[in-house]
Amino acid sequence: MMPRKLRVLIDMSMACRGYCGIAQDVRLLYKTLARCPQLEVTGLIYRPQKFAAPHRFRSGKAPRADLLAAQATFLNKLSDTGTPGDFRSLLGISARAAAVSHTLSARPVRLAPLDARMFATALWRQLFHQTLPPEDVALIQQGRFVLSDMSDGMIFARGLSGRKPLAIDTRGYDFLIVQGPRPLRVSPGTRHVTRYHDMIPVLEPDTMKHPWAIRWHQRAISQSEQSVFVCNSEPTRADLVDVFPELESRSTTIPYTRSDVFRRSESASMALSVLSQRRSPATSQPAARSLPRYLLSVSTLEPRKNFIGLIQAFSRVKSLAAVRQHIGRLKLVIVGGTGWKHDPILAAIRPLAAQGDLIHLEGVSSDELRVLYSHAEALVFPSHAEGFGFPPLEALQCETPVIASDLPSHRWVLGDAALYCESNSVESIADQIVRLIACDQSSGVRAALLAAARRQIERFDIDRCGAAWTEFFQQLAATGAAQSPARKPAEKRRAAA
Repeated sequence: MMPRKLRVLIDMSMACRGYCGIAQDVRLLYKTLARCPQLEVTGLIYRPQKFAAPHRFRSGKAPRADLLAAQATFLNKLSDTGTPGDFRSLLGISARAAAVSHTLSARPVRLAPLDARMFATALWRQLFHQTLPPEDVALIQQGRFVLSDMSDGMIFARGLSGRKPLAIDTRGYDFLIVQGPRPLRVSPGTRHVTRYHDMIPVLEPDTMKHPWAIRWHQRAISQSEQSVFVCNSEPTRADLVDVFPELESRSTTIPYTRSDVFRRSESASMALSVLSQRRSPATSQPAARSLPRYLLSVSTLEPRKNFIGLIQAFSRVKSLAAVRQHIGRLKLVIVGGTGWKHDPILAAIRPLAAQGDLIHLEGVSSDELRVLYSHAEALVFPSHAEGFGFPPLEALQCETPVIASDLPSHRWVLGDAALYCESNSVESIADQIVRLIACDQSSGVRAALLAAARRQIERFDIDRCGAAWTEFFQQLAATGAAQSPARKPAEKRRAAA
């Protein structure tokens, strides 16, 4: 008799957040688990807004047209921003009051099945297309999804106010995976699993937009009393246990899965087209007629990513005689939308952009980014802090060498396949750029890095990560206790790597 598949409910809310690391992991994790034959995976979709108006789900006995219309209305609201209603009319005040009341509600959260076959293309556009290749639409069509009438705001409001976490009806599921600490109360028989990304809100407080992000992070972990934490890297787990020693036995490491979208592209004409068409308002110079030689940096514009340090290092490097001898006129291409505290970064971008030395791009798709990686001299990723860091791994998949900040997480992910710089030292960043692209040994350095990359990226293969998740779930199901049995799979992977 075949053993029963383990049923996994995975939180998909962060997949609505565009092109960022956590959103990418959500999409890739869904695909990784959906491919595992021992697992039955269901995506949990709820609204990412701070305040969300209540939604009326139709019962299964309703006419099919009514049922589908209710589901379509819910999916339409996923892209809403802000609080429903305003204060300019009684109707707006009523809508806003209903949203706030719903957000503070303590009633148990129920799940409503979604007709994935009918809404596969809508799900693809709203949740998956920024990371997965088009052929994965079939995976969505065949998938299972449920809708929930809760929102991020409902979870956060209860955590920050010290109330009991929301109760969610997870009957029939063996596991609920939440993205980042989200202290939900699950039904008996369901294990709560936290996909943990980083301790940055606590350890890098000056890079946070609001103090509430720090308070939320600490309280949410404290309130996740029965959760098992699955970290994206061993350094992330070390930070977690350093701050919360009691989580030593309830934490393990399974890395992010690499995306198979990223691979070498030889299309110089497409790279030139992307450089022309995706320019932000900060880049006013006309597009070049031929593809320039450029350094690439990819990330949201926010303080932790150290763009100001990178721009200062590039300003030192671009006019050096050695660089002009080996490269000619070098440009810096920055790909990323604006995040928080971005004004100083844009102020640093504009003078070099006006001179034609820097190009800032926004709205770049994964296919376009693949081409940009492939034609760059190097990816420079000098972040002050990371839990994992997707862009360096993506660049290596496209056979582009990487300069990364000397962080434990980068060392863990990249190994010998990168040059490392001190993020707080403009001189260190500049020196490594010169070493990689503008000295007599540069070709040998580049070849050694790319040889190491071919070995390194295999650690994040989808089948390997899927096997680690399957073993984790099977061991957790076998123990039936709050303590994690999952250190063993992580240790095996490190030994194999």
